Amino acid sequence: MAVQMPRGVQAEEPILWLGVVGFAPGQRKAIETAIGRAAGSARWRVGPFGDADGWWVNGAKCRLSAGGRLKVAPGLPTEHTVRLELSEVDRPLAFAEPLAPSNLDALCVFDAASEASIHETLARFEKWLQPVRVRFALGALLLARDSEGRRGIYHVSHRGTLLAALDFQQGVAAISPKAHPPDLWEASWVSRPPSAGLTPPGFKSCSITELAWGYVRRTDRDMLPARYRSETIYYRHVPRVPMRWLRDSQLMLLRELSAEPATLRTLAERSAVPVPQLAHDLACLYYAGSVTTSPETVDIGAGPEVNSVGLWPEGVAATGGARRARYDLTAPAMLERRPRPATPAEGGDGG
Repeated sequence: MAVQMPRGVQAEEPILWLGVVGFAPGQRKAIETAIGRAAGSARWRVGPFGDADGWWVNGAKCRLSAGGRLKVAPGLPTEHTVRLELSEVDRPLAFAEPLAPSNLDALCVFDAASEASIHETLARFEKWLQPVRVRFALGALLLARDSEGRRGIYHVSHRGTLLAALDFQQGVAAISPKAHPPDLWEASWVSRPPSAGLTPPGFKSCSITELAWGYVRRTDRDMLPARYRSETIYYRHVPRVPMRWLRDSQLMLLRELSAEPATLRTLAERSAVPVPQLAHDLACLYYAGSVTTSPETVDIGAGPEVNSVGLWPEGVAATGGARRARYDLTAPAMLERRPRPATPAEGGDGG
């Protein structure tokens, strides 16, 4: 049976983060103003360089070594010198002219003093980041469905073309490289038998949890359940997303909660992080199954899970493992190594 987009759900543009470095205060302000007026398929905001979806570098502040390492001098008093291994850069990268290194082979250059040039570069970045925008749309539609609509296997199609396949039992999704966000917002979801769960050839796989995280990370909507604003919050387990997606503030939250349960208000007092940011970080961790307000689901040991994707994290078994020391102030152990902020991280989704 084909099911259309849930009633009341409207197409939404994702927030994409832009990291800028080497620009003087006036240049940076002009860039922020210009991207705020851009009309495209995403809402751009300047954010921390290491967590950004795309990077803009002031070419006049660059120095290129013989080994291909790029050094970018700071443009603000609060910035540090950034060093990039160009062969490892895994996200869109653009340079503002003029370029200081004569031998710098820049794929994308722009004029930071021209709003038209800034908007044109953003449009190019949006094309390069189409997979991120696709996962955002699919994550939005996923979370808009009721619990019955998040069981079994579904094929997501538009005008006879298969765009994605979601297997909720296994917690995985497969997305067509030809999928476009506008088509996903208008697509039909068709329930399929278990035999239809195989990944179609050429489709890219990710977890259902990663789709949910990618949406929550990039929306302004308040996705944190109301009880998390008043009840005690407990740590459950490591987030079921790549570690590179976690921001420093989220690692701090995991550290604090692994040491001792707390309310949102207590976390704000202990961390000095504003409540809106804490709520947004907690919402991501909630959909990754890492936090709970139900103490009975904490460290109850491994067991069969009703749903392994983290979309109902308080109704399934935790992953178990050794109980944490109450006053261990290190962040919980992760399965992947997080690169230094000044070094390109693997994957450009940022979750």
